[in-house]
Amino acid sequence: MQENESKLNGVSFGQFGKSFQEKLCQALLVDNKFSEQMMEVIDISYFEVNYLKFLADRYFSYSRKYKVYPSLQLLVTIIKDDLKTGTDIILRDQIIDYLQRMKSNPDLGDLQYVKEKSLEFCRKQALKKALESAVDQMQANKYESIVETIKKAVQVGTAPSVGHDFFNDMDARFTKLKRDTIPTRLQELDKKEILNGGSGKGELLCVVGASGSGKCAVRDTYIHVKYTAIKINGKSYKPWDRVSTSRGLIFARDVIESDKLV
Repeated sequence: MQENESKLNGVSFGQFGKSFQEKLCQALLVDNKFSEQMMEVIDISYFEVNYLKFLADRYFSYSRKYKVYPSLQLLVTIIKDDLKTGTDIILRDQIIDYLQRMKSNPDLGDLQYVKEKSLEFCRKQALKKALESAVDQMQANKYESIVETIKKAVQVGTAPSVGHDFFNDMDARFTKLKRDTIPTRLQELDKKEILNGGSGKGELLCVVGASGSGKCAVRDTYIHVKYTAIKINGKSYKPWDRVSTSRGLIFARDVIESDKLV
């Protein structure tokens, strides 16, 4: 979206006020992960304050070119180099003054609200733009591309997943969890040292071995992982619960229609 178009449509951060815009720019400068999210959806013209608009533009331009965000010290150097003469000096002084105020006024706990509100605003604008584009695509009979356009608009600005963080998730690796296990009825597998009682709920058990090594068990020893509850005569049982039948005390999962309960 171009700057003039944004102004005509009244699309800007102006509705939140100058203080909000300064806080948003501060959040971008101090939180790289947030900046990565916002880069996908933000339009620099959403800023109504010129010195914030210029600062954000240089910040994102540097990141796109060098694939890394500049430090505050380097950003000051870039600003001073770009704004050397004429009326640019006024803009330069405004930016330097803002950065100094930001440095002396760190996060007071309200940046999280600003992040959520601004990200929500930008994602709504991205979706709105996608819907407007979908109308044009519909008129051009480009129906297949409409789904892709909307899908991308819904996904932009979502938090990127970096997978498992070894250091941040270290404590979770040693957290003791209560496992509801389903015995495989193969004694060697169910030993404490191996499966510790059987296959746990939500776990995927994969038995691997060479051909002829005994992976396939007979019917009475197959692994039961399909059911979480079994109803017998209107009463619910866990698959490993014992039930009294005419055949004696057997697992609930082994009860068949011909069994008579005693």
